[in-house]
Amino acid sequence: MKLLNRRLITGLGALLLSLSSAATYAGPLSLWAADGWTLMSDPAQDGIIGPGGGGQQFDAEGLYFKQSGSLLSIGLQSGFNLITGYESHAASPGDYYAGDLALSFDGSAGPTGFEYGLDFGLLTKDYQLDLVDMGSTTGIDPAGFYSVSSWNNDVYSGHTSSNPFAIDGGALLSSFSSNASGSGVVGGETSYYRTVTFDIGSLGLSGITDLDAHWTMSCGNDVINGSGTLTSVPEPSMLALMLGGLMGMGWIGRRKKRATA
Repeated sequence: MKLLNRRLITGLGALLLSLSSAATYAGPLSLWAADGWTLMSDPAQDGIIGPGGGGQQFDAEGLYFKQSGSLLSIGLQSGFNLITGYESHAASPGDYYAGDLALSFDGSAGPTGFEYGLDFGLLTKDYQLDLVDMGSTTGIDPAGFYSVSSWNNDVYSGHTSSNPFAIDGGALLSSFSSNASGSGVVGGETSYYRTVTFDIGSLGLSGITDLDAHWTMSCGNDVINGSGTLTSVPEPSMLALMLGGLMGMGWIGRRKKRATA
């Protein structure tokens, strides 16, 4: 009976959260207009991009990317607090956490198709408030770019189309060279952002490559998906050869100048 009551209260809380009034979409923050960011998604409205609701506080608003050689940058905008990765709400269970950002480079996006993920280094708990990590037992893993062996999909049962939620098992491929967050006000609404930059040179990507991304929060009230196209990524070995060749040409040039003198 106690378990039934708990599930009933939790379900009613999620329903109340979904039915919370939605505000007008905040619009993109000004930082995306500069420095080469490209929009990966097309947010239509605040609170109910899909599958749930919850107003500005639980709104997934935009995904962006930019590439410089083997360095890939991903930007996320949300009404959900991306600085702390945490939001409280009157609806049960009351505590909600930001998920990890799922990535795919082979066109196999979906609940089980995202083979990579970005962990922002924040405390992560699922909808049942259980810790989610890759063995640290604290709910906090090192921030970085991971290959993913398993995903946590424990969001509210009515929002399973929001999955995957957070990295449950994987291996760190590279740390972020930058990991920034902040907030701004657009159209009277507060939105948060997080941007990360990391190296994908070890993936062996060549030619034109599909990029798919996905993000949600622990209630699954809102979800955002995006896609883009990457240019050919130089492999580290090729970069080393090019650098060595340039250094060699410079050395030969200096010897010729000395010989002429």
